Parts: sequence; C-alpha cells; structure tokens
Amino acid sequence: MRTLLFGKRNAKEILRDPLSYVFTMGFPVLLLIVFQVIASCTPGGEVFWFELGYLAPGIAVFSFSFVMLYMSILVANDRNTTFLSRLYTSPMKAFDFIAGYNLPGIVICLCQIVICYITVWVISLVTGDEVSVGNLLLTIPVYLPLILMFVSLGVMFGCLFSNKSSPGICSVVIQVVGFLGGIWMPVSQMGGYETVCECLPFYPAVQIGRSILLCEDITDGKIPLYIIVALAYIVVLFALSLMCFRAKTQSDEK
Repeated sequence: MRTLLFGKRNAKEILRDPLSYVFTMGFPVLLLIVFQVIASCTPGGEVFWFELGYLAPGIAVFSFSFVMLYMSILVANDRNTTFLSRLYTSPMKAFDFIAGYNLPGIVICLCQIVICYITVWVISLVTGDEVSVGNLLLTIPVYLPLILMFVSLGVMFGCLFSNKSSPGICSVVIQVVGFLGGIWMPVSQMGGYETVCECLPFYPAVQIGRSILLCEDITDGKIPLYIIVALAYIVVLFALSLMCFRAKTQSDEK
C-alpha cells in the first residue's frame, strides 16, 4: 500500500508538467506522422525504411527515453527539496522507494506504446500498409523489460546527479538511443557501425520488435543474441539503480 501511494504521488508530480504530455505522448505520434509524410513525398515511391513495420518499433523505443528524462528530474528534485530525507524516517525500505518510482514510469511507457500503436493502426488504414494488430500487441510484453531498464536509468541518474545536471545526462542518452538504436537509418548496411550498435541494448530491442511486426522467425539469425544482450543490460542497470539509491539513502541520512 505504501508503494502504491508513493507511486501515485510520483505520477502526479510527473504529469503536473504540461510538457510531459508533449514529449512522452505527443512527440512519438508527431514523429510517426512526419515520417509518413516524408515517405509519401519521396520521389520514386515509398522508402522501405519509413514503412510502419520498420518505423514503429524504433519510435516506441525512442519514446521510452523521454520517460527516463522525467524520472531523473523527479528523483533529483525530490533529493534537492529534502522530500526523500523526510521519507527516510518512514517504514519504507529502499525497494519500496525504487518500486514507487518505477511503477508510474512503467505505466506511462505502456500508455506511450498504446497511443503509438493506435497511431500506427490509423496510419495503416490511410496508407494501406499491412500491419498486424496481433503482432503489435505481441511486442508490448517484449518491451516490458526494456521499459524497466529506461525507468531504472532515470532513477539512477536522479540519484547520482543534481536536478540541474541530470537532464543534461539524460539528453546525451536520448541522443545515443537515436543514433545507435537504428531508429532513423538502416544500420544493417553500415558494417562496423552496426557492430557498435549491437553492443548496446537499444538496437537489439528495436530489431526484436521489427522481427515480430514483420513476422520473421525470432529464432533465426542474430535475434537470440540480441535478446541476451538486451536482458543482460536490463538486469545490470536495474541492479545498479537499486544499489545507487541505497547508497544515496545512507549518505543523505548522515
């Protein structure tokens, strides 16, 4: 109950900022629409990279990074205003704090996916692209671990950095996700650049989503390796966020 009440409070704090709706909900929809307009205006017909099966997973993963940004701002602000210091005297444990911060972030990310995929479905009706609603829904549980990773990153940055520096750090990560996640360009045609992307969790997660939407066999090729890489990052970063929070809790109490 304490965790749920704390999570509800955190959700209200995030959604109190009108810009949070713009970046977490509106921006992914805008990107999908803009890329479809660009594809329709491209000479020679549709560009395969702008097809919904390729584009939708990348936009979904990219949108999670903005939730990471707002989570880091929330945690950093709570530390700056001594709100957390007052809560340390309560019966809540470190895991209760982590869960209370993670829950609203996870819910917001799930809302992002739903809105993003509704947009994809509407666009497919207009453009005539074949998009399986069942495959869209199948990617949602696949992305749950990745969502946890982004939220954990936000909590960790909020613990490690101040409310002034944590947004800047998150902005760097957002750029990394955009450039090394294979979201805007065909990384598979870039040789060594793809190898670098494969060493990070973003590109593997995008590729798994694309394989599902394009009805490819996820047991073939590099997909099993992608799954292992993504899960390894997720476990490590979640553990690090918990360790950082516990360390900051002990230091702030002194």
